[in-house]
Amino acid sequence: MPTILIIGINRGIGLELARQYLADGWVVHGTTRSGDLPEGLADMPVRPILHPLDLQNDAQIAGLASALGETALDVLLVCAATFDRVGGLGGGGEAIDRDKVFAINTRAPMEIAQAVYQNVLAAPMGKMVFISSSAGSRMRGEPRTDYGQSKAALNDAIRQYADEWAYNGIIGMAMNPGWVATEMGGAGGRTSPQESAAGIRWVVDGLGPQHCGTFIDYQGNFVPW
Repeated sequence: MPTILIIGINRGIGLELARQYLADGWVVHGTTRSGDLPEGLADMPVRPILHPLDLQNDAQIAGLASALGETALDVLLVCAATFDRVGGLGGGGEAIDRDKVFAINTRAPMEIAQAVYQNVLAAPMGKMVFISSSAGSRMRGEPRTDYGQSKAALNDAIRQYADEWAYNGIIGMAMNPGWVATEMGGAGGRTSPQESAAGIRWVVDGLGPQHCGTFIDYQGNFVPW
C-alpha cells in the first residue's frame, strides 16, 4: 500500500488530508504535538501511525528517521504552520514572535525533509510537498507580514534544493492550498478543508519529474513565485 507522512494532522487541512488518505487505503503516518489521536480521526475505522512532533524541537524532528526505520515514503506532505497572530487571519490576538514564525514555517519543513530524505528516496518516485501560501508570492512585491515573508523564504528554499532533489529522483514542490476556512485561515476562507484536501491529493497524484521545484495551487494552476 502507498505510504504518506503528513506533518500536522491535528486540525485544518492536515486533518482532512489524513481522513481522505486513510479512507482511500493509504498507510498514513501523521504528527501531532502530543502524539495523541486527533478527535477528528476517532471515527475512522483505520487509524494513522502517530508521531509526537513539536516543530521547534530539533531532537523530535531528527527522531522521525528512527521512528520510520526503513519505511519508504511515497509522499511527505508538510502542512503544519503558524500564522503571525494568535487567532489566525483576522484574529485579534497577540502577535507571534517573528523568530517563532520563521522557525515553524521555514526552517522546520526543510529540517523534516532532511530527516526523512532517505525514506522518500526509497520510494519509486518519492514526492515532498510543502504547503505554502499565495501570501509568499513576490509577484506583487515583498510580502508585508511575517507570515508571508516566512512562506516566501520557504519557497526560496524549495527552489534552492530543487535541482538536487530532481537529480536524485525526488519531486519537491510548493503547494498553495487556497484560502481555506480553518482556524488559521479564518471563517472568511473561500475554500472548505474538504475541497482543498481533495484538490491537493489530485495535484500530488499527478506530479511528475517536470514538477520538481514548482509552485502549484490545489486546482492545478501554476503560481508565480
